[in-house]
Amino acid sequence: MTRITFCVPTWNGAPFLERTLASLLAVRWPAVEIVVADDASDDGTPELARRVAAADPRGRIAVHSFGERLGLAGNWNRALRLARGELVCLFGQDDFCRPEFAERLAARLLRHDGVGLAFGRRDFHVADEPTRAAIGEFFETGYPAMMRPFETRARDLGELLPPRVMVDEAMRFAFEINLVGEPSFALFRRDHPAARAGFDESLRQLIDWEFWTRFFAAGPIARCHDVIGTYHVHQRGSSLANRHLSRHYREYGHLLDLVPQRFAALLTATDRATLEARRLEVARLAEEHAAREAGR
Repeated sequence: MTRITFCVPTWNGAPFLERTLASLLAVRWPAVEIVVADDASDDGTPELARRVAAADPRGRIAVHSFGERLGLAGNWNRALRLARGELVCLFGQDDFCRPEFAERLAARLLRHDGVGLAFGRRDFHVADEPTRAAIGEFFETGYPAMMRPFETRARDLGELLPPRVMVDEAMRFAFEINLVGEPSFALFRRDHPAARAGFDESLRQLIDWEFWTRFFAAGPIARCHDVIGTYHVHQRGSSLANRHLSRHYREYGHLLDLVPQRFAALLTATDRATLEARRLEVARLAEEHAAREAGR
């Protein structure tokens, strides 16, 4: 039986982790391991994880607590190196997984040998009014509206999305918007070249999107049109903690440097001109926002 590893990188996740691990333990799949990789927490996160692990009669949770803090991408890579399953999900310490997660995503990967990534839809839980005040209605209305054309096209195509389609859809936003979503709602093959290379540790905001582009540069990816989990939006989460516009534009500019090479065979002359114009604009925006942030 194909094994699935849920890698759960943590840092000061004690308020959320027990619920998250309970949702992963409820996943319907015969061979599951859960690897918790703690990035030098000081709030009792590894102790909580060990208590949950000790209570699981099937011994599916392994807790690794590290004294050296590597930060987001570094700890993601550390967690990924601990995985033993053929299929891997990097699951957020504060997100929620539905029991059918594995059945929906693993089935798609196992049906298609050449497909390295499968992903599904998620809903959003905004934790409280201060969080909503900080982000507005983006996750509840703005982002779904932006994604609706992609959702429609993906449903029409079925479960496989060819590279050409992904590039066309990414070009609607000049590759700025993550079409796949957060790592919690995707499953990938551990032996895929993208997974072997790991996450780009120079990034903090666009780590997952840059990673996903490597999969659809290599071939088709699979999509489940069902909601398979919940993304928890709160003020301590990485989505809000990393919301510095200068950093976003620097990282987006880095991605715009990569895209013309990564998708050389699929980009039209118009695409290339669009990306180059956006790259120049983004470089200017990065400098402007860096100056504003330095003045605060």
